[in-house]
Order: sequence, then C-alpha cells, then structure tokens
Amino acid sequence: MYEKGRSFIMAGGLVKAYEGHKFVYLHLLCQGFENIGKSMLLANDYDKYGPMLKPVYHHNLDTLLSELQAVYGRDVLSPEATSELLSLNRFYKQHQLRYGHTCDFTVDSSELSGDSLHRELVELLGVWNELFSAGDQQQLPTSNP
Repeated sequence: MYEKGRSFIMAGGLVKAYEGHKFVYLHLLCQGFENIGKSMLLANDYDKYGPMLKPVYHHNLDTLLSELQAVYGRDVLSPEATSELLSLNRFYKQHQLRYGHTCDFTVDSSELSGDSLHRELVELLGVWNELFSAGDQQQLPTSNP
C-alpha cells in the first residue's frame, strides 16, 4: 500500500511537470496521501486498523489525518499542507477530481492548491522509503522531526 501511495505522488509530479490537468494532479496527491496514511496506520497496528480502512476511513482524508495525528502526533503535516489537504478532501471523497463533474465548470482550479502538500510528501518519501523497506515502522517521522 505504501508503494502505491508513493507511486501516486510521483505520478502527480509528472502530471504537474508536463502541465496536465490540475484536478488529476490534485487527485493523485490525495490518492497518494490516502494510501500512505493507511499504510502508516497498518504499520502501527494491523489488527486494529485493517478492518477499519474501508468502513471508517474510506476516502475521507480528514478522518484519516485525524487518526494519523492521534497516533503519530499533531505534526504529521505542516499547517499549510494540512489546510490544502482538508480543502481538497471535499472534492476527493466525492470523486470530483477524477471524474467529470459540474465542479469542472464551477470551481476555478486556481482556488485549489496542493503545492505545499506535494512538496512535503516528496520530502517525507525519502525517510519513509527507508523505514518501510527496513520494516521499522514504529518510528515513522512526521513533517517536523
């Protein structure tokens, strides 16, 4: 699950670099955060969180972030990245960033940003890569180590 999340974030970077559709870029960041966040919960307590992934967290990034903060501390993400994630959550949990929707015509894409979130997730990937590959998930770092 971590590897998939990492790949979504990297794919989002490519979409942005090649000036792809902004909503696709934002969706990929959210999908990456969702997968990585869920993998962090599973790494902490697989038996507890495994059965909860779909019924409790599903695609709600606000609920997922709240649980990550309860487990790993309030500084899982910076205030800027948290703000971006929570504003994107409204669209992400209803699949409005990846499918055609009226928000394609009513929401100005300049109103939505994921740049702080993207930058922060990419910075954390280097550390998470080592920890997930080493199997030492008990000490997963946050945005402010």
